[in-house]
Amino acid sequence: MALNMEFEHGEIQKENIRFDDRVAVITGAGGGLGRVYALELAKRGAKVVVNDYGGPRDGAGAGSSSAADRVVTEIREAGGEAVANCDNVATPEGGENIVRTALEAFGTVDILINNAGILRDKSFPKMEPENWKAVLDVHLNGAYHVTRPAFQVMKEKGYGRIIMTTSAAGLYGNFGQANYSAAKMGLVGLMNALKLEGEKYGIRVNTVAPLAASRLTEDVLPPDLFEKMQPEYVAPLVLYLAAERCQDSGEIFNAGMGCYNRVAILTGPTVRLGDGADPPAPEDIHDHWDRINELSGAVPYKDLNAALGAFLTPPTQENAAGPAVSETGLDIGAVFDRMADSFNPDAAQGVDAVFQFHISGEAGGEWYCEIRDRACTIETGVHETPACTLQMKDADFADMMTGRLAPMAAFTSGRLRIEGDVMKSRLIETLFTIG
Repeated sequence: MALNMEFEHGEIQKENIRFDDRVAVITGAGGGLGRVYALELAKRGAKVVVNDYGGPRDGAGAGSSSAADRVVTEIREAGGEAVANCDNVATPEGGENIVRTALEAFGTVDILINNAGILRDKSFPKMEPENWKAVLDVHLNGAYHVTRPAFQVMKEKGYGRIIMTTSAAGLYGNFGQANYSAAKMGLVGLMNALKLEGEKYGIRVNTVAPLAASRLTEDVLPPDLFEKMQPEYVAPLVLYLAAERCQDSGEIFNAGMGCYNRVAILTGPTVRLGDGADPPAPEDIHDHWDRINELSGAVPYKDLNAALGAFLTPPTQENAAGPAVSETGLDIGAVFDRMADSFNPDAAQGVDAVFQFHISGEAGGEWYCEIRDRACTIETGVHETPACTLQMKDADFADMMTGRLAPMAAFTSGRLRIEGDVMKSRLIETLFTIG
């Protein structure tokens, strides 16, 4: 597929998503996917650092600047701005030098696409330690080596877009690629941590699993399929994830051949076994295996706290059948009044927290509940520093506080959204008598 690299004034007016004054660093950009990312970002106004070590597919041997230089020449001849870098992502020094190249040439880093990769495929019994280490050093450690200095720049400026590159081999598994699969799934874990650390600094971190023809896949895929899997079909998704208007973070997407979908790690409903005094027996696990293995109603969780809170508070059977229907004529203010009357000061020993409630709907509004010195104060309005914010529709909130909707059932079904300290929100069930 030929790339239109014209930088005419008329064409710029047609482009919707632009990257003017943005600086993009792309690793492994000397060919394949990385090259297309670099060309397309430059076409839309970005200044690009084209990194490529220039070694063979297995990462062995000496590097070369020729691959990166060729892509830089393509960009410059089309009227764009780019510089080459041939440092190796597999070392901390290489990662630092890649980011330093961006700072020296363009003054900052706005976008990082971790795309560099090698392959050393073997069945697991034949997977020697050096082949295991080499692949993790480039894919997983390489992403760390470049992202760490880039993240610091983005944090200081309050803006950044980071794209990790995973693979179907990591997400689903593939025979003979234990090293590659482990590294690619490790990148998902890295993303999951960085999406949280970068959130308040305007840094969005996402992951793409490309299905595309490259030197890494040329002898893995059937020739007829290889010809159809052009990297230009992956680039639109990656460019969107790199754009300012993309506010999603912590997401994974498959992309290739004009097809796109989201991938998610889902968690099924918790099944509690035993009476709490003694652990269940293996036979109990066997007897309830179908329920434990059930994914109906499975949901993704934003972070460890949300997942742990849901795991430790399974929905009760009486509330598992579905949501209760509230009466008409809701008075949410009266619900908060009853909350104040049902406050349990003994359960508030040592608790110092503010819970903000954002209740939507006709009867909704803003309330906050301050717990301090075993006393409870409920006021209307917005508190400046709440421990957590709970968002619900008015009818759902009334159901929850009157015992008709279990809090965890509301949370896992998406009817209760919690921002901030999710674990602290669980105190509400002990601080107030619900029902």
